[in-house]
Amino acid sequence: MMKTATSLLVLFAVARTTNATSEQMQSSPLSKVLDLMAELTAKIVKEGEAEAKAYKEYFDWCDDMAKNAGFEIKTAEAKKEKLAATIGELTSSITVSTSKIDELVAAIAADDSELKDATVVREKESTDFSKNEAELMDVIDTLERAISIISKEMAKNPAALAQIDTSSTARLVQTLGVVIDALGFAANDKQKLVTLIQSQNSDDQEPGAPEAAVYKTHSSGILDVLEDMKEKAEGSLSDLRKEETNSKHNFEMLKQSLEDQMTADTKDMEDEKAAKAEAAEGKATAEGDLAETVKLLKNTKDALATASATCMQVAADHQATVKARDEELTAIATATKILKDTTSGAASQTYSMLQVARLQSRADLAGLEVVQLVKQLARKHHSSALAQLASRMTAAIRWSSWWGGSIRKS
Repeated sequence: MMKTATSLLVLFAVARTTNATSEQMQSSPLSKVLDLMAELTAKIVKEGEAEAKAYKEYFDWCDDMAKNAGFEIKTAEAKKEKLAATIGELTSSITVSTSKIDELVAAIAADDSELKDATVVREKESTDFSKNEAELMDVIDTLERAISIISKEMAKNPAALAQIDTSSTARLVQTLGVVIDALGFAANDKQKLVTLIQSQNSDDQEPGAPEAAVYKTHSSGILDVLEDMKEKAEGSLSDLRKEETNSKHNFEMLKQSLEDQMTADTKDMEDEKAAKAEAAEGKATAEGDLAETVKLLKNTKDALATASATCMQVAADHQATVKARDEELTAIATATKILKDTTSGAASQTYSMLQVARLQSRADLAGLEVVQLVKQLARKHHSSALAQLASRMTAAIRWSSWWGGSIRKS
């Protein structure tokens, strides 16, 4: 009975050991390593898909940015040319206006100077006219008073003053002096009449002729002489006034013409100044716009160049990342193949304790080879994912070695 009980206990222990071995094999370290490699592969593929999507969106932005920048550059170049042409036209307009203003200023100054000179001449003419008119009117007044007095005396004594000696100026003056004295003329009037007779004789002389000894007159009576002198004085006064009227009219016409011309030139000058100011303002605005356009053009070109360089660098980095990711996937696939080929599908099978020990030994050797391969690829491609996988594989293999040792001891 004791042996039977002991045999049952051994069989029960063996059965429990076999069942435990079978359960552990279902989740062996080899299976765990393969699961880790599959998970990493899926993770890398997923990251690649996400990066590819982001890369496509980024390069769509690059294309849009290049198109928009190209349009902005083209627009700015056209605006720059247009503004430069406008500035050239306005500069020419300013130059023309400046020249016209200078010409108008000179013309106005010349007209003003001419008007001032004419005014000075006119004022002198007016002064001379007033003086000469006053003198002639005084002469006429003196003659009229003399004629009036003599006429009254002749009415009293017609024979006394009917005839006077006009054979010479001296005798005429002497005779007239006697008459004037007899009639009680004032000394001033007497001197005026004598002067008039002497000047009359002087006026009748022709230039270059010898001095006349005889006073020339159409009448022999003293009244006729005085009337003749009065008529000549009135004629001179009339001529003087006509000349003054003509001079004044000519001056007024000249003044009106010069003032009209200066008014027109002044208006033209103000118009030119306004046009010049407007052109200067337009030029300043255009120059400001040109400076902003040039600045915008430079910034846009710089931004396009920077974006193009960045996009090209991103493209190069993306290609490098894709290549590294493909190499990582290739490395994982190679490692997986090595493990599967070495263990011949052991990860999905159930073995006896002796077979498990042998299989574990071969798997350890293959696992170490795979770990070294993964580590080399991680260093070569600077891949943190492969380095992490190698570390986890090492831990799994160590646990597998401990598990396998435990089985052999059992």
